[in-house]
Amino acid sequence: DRSGDVWIVAILFTTLCWISVGLRVWVRAGIIRNFGLDDWLMVAAMCFFQAYLSCQIGGVIYGTGRHHWDNTPQNVVKALRFWWFCELFYILASTTLKISVGVFLLRIAANKRHRLLIRLLIAGCAVFGVTYFFNALFECKPFHIYWTQNPGAKGCVRSDIVVRSMLAASGINAIADWTFGILPIFMVWPLKIPTRAKLWVAAILALAAIGSTATFIRIPYLFTLADTDDFLWSTTDVSIWSTVEPGIGITAGSLATLRPLLQKMIQKFGSGTTNPNSAKDPEASNKSRSQQFR
Repeated sequence: DRSGDVWIVAILFTTLCWISVGLRVWVRAGIIRNFGLDDWLMVAAMCFFQAYLSCQIGGVIYGTGRHHWDNTPQNVVKALRFWWFCELFYILASTTLKISVGVFLLRIAANKRHRLLIRLLIAGCAVFGVTYFFNALFECKPFHIYWTQNPGAKGCVRSDIVVRSMLAASGINAIADWTFGILPIFMVWPLKIPTRAKLWVAAILALAAIGSTATFIRIPYLFTLADTDDFLWSTTDVSIWSTVEPGIGITAGSLATLRPLLQKMIQKFGSGTTNPNSAKDPEASNKSRSQQFR
């Protein structure tokens, strides 16, 4: 019985994400008063992720992480229904998260090529996310076959096709994450600030794309989706890493915006002096790209 593993990870990221997103809202709306589209998108991603987590916890209650033969048929049906909803909310959360990260970087980027690349990535993530969502939604026709029989029953897309589509989706997600993670290096390198400061700023901005690490770990487990006879047990690792991936992304993406809060704390509790303008958010001003990262 591995349901406890799924439960622990779900509770962990529920806590981490609510804290990090809550702090982000406080910083953007309360401290710098610059609550933008990227913040609204991150809040939306958090809402979708919370819906996902709620469905996953519901699935754990009824059988996610357990063998089918150790459960009642009625509970298996309920758990599979929760699994189906989890897949939909996972797609919505992941897609909204990536668009939020892209908009966040777009607010900072000054180079036209960088801005064009970010816009193309945002558009690509949006189009792919919508396509992926409807493919998952209509994986079985009618919908209820997914949980009243199993995901491999007649009327559902063949499990090998589902696995291949999931692998393609994970690959595209990883490419988007790595592009968003590497791009900040090129964005800050031309700035006239010390090299150490450039690396530090690039690392902070790249936090928003750190979820790609979980994407790569999740990929090998996607092959277990083909085991439709003992689906709830076989896909336990998929369930776990499907939580970790957007969970890390939402947490890290929100932490990347907390610099003004840290500077305010240093100002209040530190012994040194702090530039009063340093509490401004990196992207709050477009007047001087080099000064905003000091």
